[in-house]
Amino acid sequence: MFNPVRSRFSLAVGALFAVAALPASAGPSVEDSLALSMSKGVRDRMFWNLSVISTKTKTKSEQPRDLTPEIVRISDLIDMKDQLAEDLLARTGVDARLSTNPVNLTGGGAAAVNVRNALQTEQDFIDYYKIKYYGEPGAPGLTGIGLLDAALVEDYGFESGAGYLTTPQGIRAKAGNPSSTVAMSVGYYLNDAHNWAVEALVLGAPVRATIQGAGTNDAGAPNQLAGRDIIKTKMLPPIVKFGYYFGDRSWWARPYVGVGAMYTIFFDTKTTSYFDQYNGGTGKTSVSIKNAFGVGPFVGLESGDLSGWKVSLSVGRIKFSTEATLVSRDTQFRTGDPALLDYKETTGAAIEQGESLRTTANNNATNAYRVKTGDASAVVNFMPNGFTTELMRDLAAYKQSQGEGDGSLGTFVRKQKSTLDNTLFMLSIGKNF
Repeated sequence: MFNPVRSRFSLAVGALFAVAALPASAGPSVEDSLALSMSKGVRDRMFWNLSVISTKTKTKSEQPRDLTPEIVRISDLIDMKDQLAEDLLARTGVDARLSTNPVNLTGGGAAAVNVRNALQTEQDFIDYYKIKYYGEPGAPGLTGIGLLDAALVEDYGFESGAGYLTTPQGIRAKAGNPSSTVAMSVGYYLNDAHNWAVEALVLGAPVRATIQGAGTNDAGAPNQLAGRDIIKTKMLPPIVKFGYYFGDRSWWARPYVGVGAMYTIFFDTKTTSYFDQYNGGTGKTSVSIKNAFGVGPFVGLESGDLSGWKVSLSVGRIKFSTEATLVSRDTQFRTGDPALLDYKETTGAAIEQGESLRTTANNNATNAYRVKTGDASAVVNFMPNGFTTELMRDLAAYKQSQGEGDGSLGTFVRKQKSTLDNTLFMLSIGKNF
């Protein structure tokens, strides 16, 4: 059966595409160009609007999913300190392994030999105290590696000895301040009374948007990303609206209800320097956001026909879901990095315990080296940049020596899903063709 509304809607969509396709040099004016290609009946139903669009967004995001979660593996830490011990023993010429007693070397069934008798250089003492405080082969040592292992098992559910230091729990994202843009649209009334109409945005400036961090850490306090700008992006949000204007076109004002569809295109998306630092990257964290489609209601009020001109105000709500992919390269955690403050409290206690040993370890190494060399002014400092920094550098060097790294802890990929609830405010001035 012939449906006049459906037929007119199809005609309107075709007309809108025709307007969008017109080149800037198509003639002296848009109206003249249309006059050459369309009947007067079609032109009488067409209109254009110039709009200022402001968007306020509420965001609900999920916890990021680590696709490459092995930022720090306990098993790698254990293998790394074993390798340090083997290198030290080979350099000092003692064919043995460190015993569970951190003061002695045991060789081939012979009596225990004081380790300091075998150490010769400052580097020997540095390496020895690294092993002592990173942990003996087969033992967790004093750094809290055992505590860190237990923390990961308790809080993240990983298997003992093979846990991972992953993205901290509770990391969320939210949209920043409202964003605005200017856009031009063309529309078509589907009947002579100008009640039914379809309208499409055909030209607009990109919307600049900022994404901020949110969420709480294990202690219940805002995490180190909360309120910080973490991602900046640009959007092109093409919108098509279909709706009904109440009353006669001669009224001084007419209410409007309808439905809108929006396809959001994200581009030129970048992370901020603070977010790069948080991720432990010495390089840039790259990010991409999936384009998204959403549909929602619109309401508004339009002025009457004032010699062809009109002013309108409308409000719409469109919700859509998207997903961000983040890739951090050259990862290298350092003492004081903000992400370390957002791990579980037990994990944080393990890191804090390691940092607290820095002074003791350097004092012990200095005293031992002074006794060995007789140089009362000698100072040994194997953690000049902090315990965590030194531990992570040694781990990165170990992974590189095993062909598993590039001098950093590696490249890590995470995905995070978010739902964006957008409220759109549109103030428009327009004219019938």
